Parts: sequence; C-alpha cells; structure tokens
Amino acid sequence: MVSGSATATDNGIPNQYPGKVVCRGGNGCNFGPVASPFLIGGYRFNMVMNCVETPPVNCQYGADTSVSVHNGMTWDQAISTWRARFGNSISRYNAYTYSRDNTRRMCTSWATYAIRGDFYLLPGADSCGPPPIPPNQCNVGGGPVILDHGSLKVGEINGKKVEITRLITCTRTADVMYTVAAGNPINLGNGILSTLSINGVNVGSVTRFPGGTSNFKITSTLTDQGAEAGPFSRTVVLIQYIL
Repeated sequence: MVSGSATATDNGIPNQYPGKVVCRGGNGCNFGPVASPFLIGGYRFNMVMNCVETPPVNCQYGADTSVSVHNGMTWDQAISTWRARFGNSISRYNAYTYSRDNTRRMCTSWATYAIRGDFYLLPGADSCGPPPIPPNQCNVGGGPVILDHGSLKVGEINGKKVEITRLITCTRTADVMYTVAAGNPINLGNGILSTLSINGVNVGSVTRFPGGTSNFKITSTLTDQGAEAGPFSRTVVLIQYIL
C-alpha cells in the first residue's frame, strides 16, 4: 500500500459523462475513487481508495473517501456531491494496492459501489499505466555471524579461511555493497589482519544477488603481519547498501 491522491475539479464541461448514476444492487450506493490492478488473464480487481479493512470487501460499506449517491442523479451531481464534502482533492496513505507478481497494468478511476460489492466504473474516467515498482529489499536470515579460525600456529596463518553460510532473500535482482566501519582488511590484533568477503567478493565492492532466496557466504581470510602468539578477535558491524 502506498500514498496517493484523488482530484475532482470542475473543467467547465457540463454533463461530460453522459447518462445517470448507476447503483448496482440497489437505489443507493457509494461514489468515490478506486484503483484497479489488471492481473494475469485480464482480471480486474477493484479496490476502494484508503481501504484498510480485512477482508477488503468490508470497504464496500464505504471508506472515508466516498459519498452517498443514488440512481437518477447525473454524474455531474455525483461529482459535485463529492467536492462538497472533500474539496477538489484528498490524499490518503492507503491509496491503492497491487499484486507485484501478477499485475500487468494499474488503473485508477471513479466508481460507484454497493454493499455487496458491485462496482460500476465511470466510463471515460480511467487513468492507466504500468504498475508501481516496489522498493527492493534484501533480508539476511540466521543469527549472529561468528567466524572462528580456531587455534593457529605462528608461521601458518597466511591465507587461512573460515566461512559461514546464511540465506539472503531479495525482492528482485539486487546490486549490494557491504562495508565495515573499521575498514577492510580488519586488524584483529597480535599482527593479524582479516579480509572479509561476501560470496567471494571483498567487502567494499559490489555483490549481485538474484531475486528470491539464495545462499549468502561470509568469509574471513587471514594475513600475517608479524603475528605473535596470543588471542586475537574483533567485533564489527557489516553494513548493507542496496544500490
């Protein structure tokens, strides 16, 4: 759900929409803005603007973006009734909904709708375009990452590696950069450095992940810079940027 606005202004054209108000299923109904994603197969799913009910069918009793109208009114009268209540425009957080996997086109329109859900879309009032693209997001599952090199012998440290696997789920293909505030390689103490990499790409460079869920490998590779006997460790925060 995203924010949006509906606007109804008087363009000076009388009776621009021919015929009378159509209330399906009864003499009275609601009139207001709706949005409609066209799904695979051509199915059009109508959603009342600012509908926050579960299930959405409950909004057919009327969201706070509609007015009551009845058969026999002209469309100009219906629009004037709406403007008398809301002014020229309204903005709402829950402006419309979409299904990103199935949506092929998104339309907004003015419509009447009754309690039982019979929508009548005002002919000529559609505004259509491609569906909005949801922001990409990548989430890494699992707990804390502990890269434990265990006990090492002085003189046998260079190139030692340890890695851990997590699952990463991205909305769609994503170019991601990971950084560490401490810099990469990281000073672990006692003359030992660790270079972190993500799926074989050093931290600080760009890694590409496919859409959906895939493996996410974090690797630490050690470098000996005059290592001395004793414990070594470092806690760092890995920062994720989606480019």
